[in-house]
Amino acid sequence: MNFYLKHISLNNLKAAILIAAFFVACKPNHTADELKSLNEQKDSLSVEVATDVKLVYTDSGILRAKIFAPIMKRFPEKTNPYLEMPNGIKANFYNEFGEIQSSLSAQYAINYEKKDIIEIRDSVRVINKNDEEIKTDELIWDKKQRLVYSEKPVRVRIRNEKIIMAEGFESDETFIRYKFKKVTGIVY
Repeated sequence: MNFYLKHISLNNLKAAILIAAFFVACKPNHTADELKSLNEQKDSLSVEVATDVKLVYTDSGILRAKIFAPIMKRFPEKTNPYLEMPNGIKANFYNEFGEIQSSLSAQYAINYEKKDIIEIRDSVRVINKNDEEIKTDELIWDKKQRLVYSEKPVRVRIRNEKIIMAEGFESDETFIRYKFKKVTGIVY
């Protein structure tokens, strides 16, 4: 019987040591500010992913654009949240009557939510309702100013009449009214 009591006491001692070690290990080591900082870091590392996305942009209830992307990733960072479309985008831009004025395609886009700017990159191609084709490596869409521009080389095919090459480009959202910053060549 004595052996049995020693065995129980030894097991109780082991359990007590294990419980004490657990409470010592779980003692909070972080201040409230440190925990807040850790949570913000965790939030900045999170990524929301969606497939077959359709974004609709309106201004004062008027449809301005529809953007389609096979994959969209949202990075909800506190200071600079953004949406990334790494597998390409397609977009249609509309006039005030809901008619398509132009269509755009590209291999990559990133939407900076707080700045209200979308950068469209890599094989950017736009065709407007006048059958004019615009090609460049990058376009910036400033949604607040309703302006699209680029500092990169641009090539515009005006129907089948001529091709204009330029450095820099600026346009309204429909790509109907545009101007070049520096024309580098015209081919008839």
